[in-house]
Amino acid sequence: MNKKTQTINTYNNSATALAEKFNSLGARISDIEAVFELVAKENPKVLEIGCGNRRDAEEIVKRTNDYLGIDISEKLIELAKQKVPHAQFEVADITTFEFPKNLDIVFAFASLIHITKEEFAHVIEKMLEALNSSGVVRISLKYSSTYQEVTEKSEFGIRTYYHYSQADIEELAADFTVLQNEVHSIRGAQWLEVVLRK
Repeated sequence: MNKKTQTINTYNNSATALAEKFNSLGARISDIEAVFELVAKENPKVLEIGCGNRRDAEEIVKRTNDYLGIDISEKLIELAKQKVPHAQFEVADITTFEFPKNLDIVFAFASLIHITKEEFAHVIEKMLEALNSSGVVRISLKYSSTYQEVTEKSEFGIRTYYHYSQADIEELAADFTVLQNEVHSIRGAQWLEVVLRK
């Protein structure tokens, strides 16, 4: 079994337990609000990559009715559909996903942490093509001073992560205006918080 399949299996097999953990952390309300303020458009078209069980989707759909949440985990999408039945959710792999056109906002909270740098570069290109002029991307990534692959085993299962540096973001997002590229300590872990504008 390859690392990607192993990671997907962990999310599917532990979907309910992981959903409880995600919900306990709370939605990223201030981050979501900040992006909507940057776009300053009524009912913007939003894509959330790695929507999971809907933790942030509930807050996003309060601010727009043009939302699509995607996740590679079928079981997490099932949970999302149960909790937010009026929102649109889809099982998809971001590395092969065909982006909808005319997007205003892309959220990727702790989801692109599971793709390689090469895959990330491809996804960034697809975002650039799909976004409207002045569209905004909000990303959170596991941080390391140098790019690295890390496989971890927890009570939920085995998952492989890719850690990124600020220099990686400058390189990968060279065609965007980088509004934020900062390291934050969140619950004892280092996260790279990124905001990009087309």
